[in-house]
Amino acid sequence: MKFEMNSGFKSQISTFKLSMRFLALLAVLCLFLQSCNNNKPRVLVFSKTKGYRHQSINVGKPAIQKLGAENGFDVDTTENADAFKEENLKKYAAVVFLSTTGDVLDLQQQNAFKRYIQAGGGYAGVHAAADTEYDWWWYNKLAGAWF
Repeated sequence: MKFEMNSGFKSQISTFKLSMRFLALLAVLCLFLQSCNNNKPRVLVFSKTKGYRHQSINVGKPAIQKLGAENGFDVDTTENADAFKEENLKKYAAVVFLSTTGDVLDLQQQNAFKRYIQAGGGYAGVHAAADTEYDWWWYNKLAGAWF
């Protein structure tokens, strides 16, 4: 007798695996932030989309805010790419690209973000962050891959 999974069950397993990866990433981010010497670190959660918009963004933002409240870091959320200015990014220990899609940053914003990372700022890309900035090779190397 051969056992075959139906597509709904496969989808549930895939969603579960994705959820576990997301939680593991957030746990690592929390540990990183707890190790910072700042009084209370801040994280910027960026979720701008110019392509497919994942419904998980709506639960991801409050989930990260809850992690912040439970682990001693502040969380700001935005879909406004104007947040990517050097002076603004300096106040964040990390920037989380939460299921961003498409070309979400202009050239000046890209340069500010690149300098932020080069100066030691943190980055976490969640799920569709790999579906972002296809024309920017540097981001591809930061994210590790594209869809």
